[in-house]
Amino acid sequence: MKIETLKIGNITLSSNIILAPMAGITDLPFRVMAKAGGAGLGCTEMVSAKALAYVDKKTRELMTIDAGERPVSIQIFGADIDSMTTAAKIVEQSGADILDINLGCPVRKIAKSGAGAKLTSNEKLTAQILEAVVKAVKIPVTLKTRLGPEPEQNTAARILKIAYECGIKMAALHARYTINGHSGAPDINAFKGACFDSKIPIIANGGIDFSNAGDFLSADNCVGLMIGRGAIGNYSIFSRLQKFLDTGVINQEPPLEQKMSWLVEHARKANAYYANGRGLIIMRKTLPYYFKGLPNCHKIIGELNQVSTIEEFEKAVGEYLG
Repeated sequence: MKIETLKIGNITLSSNIILAPMAGITDLPFRVMAKAGGAGLGCTEMVSAKALAYVDKKTRELMTIDAGERPVSIQIFGADIDSMTTAAKIVEQSGADILDINLGCPVRKIAKSGAGAKLTSNEKLTAQILEAVVKAVKIPVTLKTRLGPEPEQNTAARILKIAYECGIKMAALHARYTINGHSGAPDINAFKGACFDSKIPIIANGGIDFSNAGDFLSADNCVGLMIGRGAIGNYSIFSRLQKFLDTGVINQEPPLEQKMSWLVEHARKANAYYANGRGLIIMRKTLPYYFKGLPNCHKIIGELNQVSTIEEFEKAVGEYLG
């Protein structure tokens, strides 16, 4: 299934298979790994608009960009016009290629602030924020949202209409409801219904694999795929999906040795990027994905969670491989 290369504003992607923003995961080292694996666009984890507006140093660290990973999108979340427009300007000044707005996060802490998926329940405020942000910057603005709060409440079509009217250039639509979080099968029929009348291009997200990629892309106005947790420790997923869409051929899953090579490379990048050994601590969040379904996974994860140097990390991985 051939798909035309996507252009978002003045940014042309090398592939329409892109990396999803993931809190605590899609930092710079991870995005560089995904880019090398064939991702057409990388996106930071979501950044608090209020924290940016208050010049929070740790928050601004999330927006560091490597020249080799471009194009890069920086995602912000918030529920008031002033902080969102201020944050948008900061994002633009930071050198981001694209600004993304989070309208899909299901986490309770974010919902309590009125942001993420919760913001879509107030369509008037959603429209005001989208319009204000688009007017505040010159770089293209996109958004990420969900089907709706729960089954039988598919509000995505209305949000996509509002997005178009406010000047949004592209939307990623997660094919699950807020109540589902990141679990359960995607509702592809509801996804197709939401996409039907969209006047902006849609990127499909949520539980995508080789078995359903073509079904997602058969939806009207769906022009690409967004991969999240399926890319952790599996960076060739982008190029393998692209080959599948181009030729119908599914390359084999990467062998254990390749996954462990990626793990060590990721650890090295994280260790070099973060000061005071923080990189190996941050890596702990992704370790279960690297070892999912592998023998003695709990033992090796436990060992890697205890190491404090990159040398110890590499030694433990080497011993695991035997």
